[in-house]
Amino acid sequence: MKRQIVRLVNTATAVGIAALTGVVMTPGSAIAAAATKCSASQHKEFDTIGANLDLYVTLCVHRSSGNDYNSYADISWKDGGGGLSAGMEDLVLNLRLERNDADYRNENINIAGSVNYKDSGSMRVTGARYHSNTTGGWTADGHIAWDIQNDGAGGGTWGLGGSPSI
Repeated sequence: MKRQIVRLVNTATAVGIAALTGVVMTPGSAIAAAATKCSASQHKEFDTIGANLDLYVTLCVHRSSGNDYNSYADISWKDGGGGLSAGMEDLVLNLRLERNDADYRNENINIAGSVNYKDSGSMRVTGARYHSNTTGGWTADGHIAWDIQNDGAGGGTWGLGGSPSI
């Protein structure tokens, strides 16, 4: 009889522990983990008067732990400068936060002033935030509209590769 009681107690304890473990391991309302994904660095050389401007751009999408999404671009350059007479007449970054290729934020940021007055440098351009509890398919995308000062050739658009999705 004593063995049966011990066996019953051990069985009850094991069932209780398993039930408790099941309760502890059951997920509740989870808070999203922060995440960031970035494209590879992208490079373009512009044939400006004097040294050719080398521009490097990396596009990133970010999600905060509170489900705020935004895009940003890390930009660096070398052989810039030249001022208004020999630099870039236009250098505008179009930065987009997208979900499944639909725009949620779309901004144009003029970066010519920074590039025209420093031989080299870097900056981060951050887009506006967008709050959403919808997950998956969020990316950063964009292009650069450019025009070289005093070359008489007009400008163009450099399409940038977007970030991986989060």
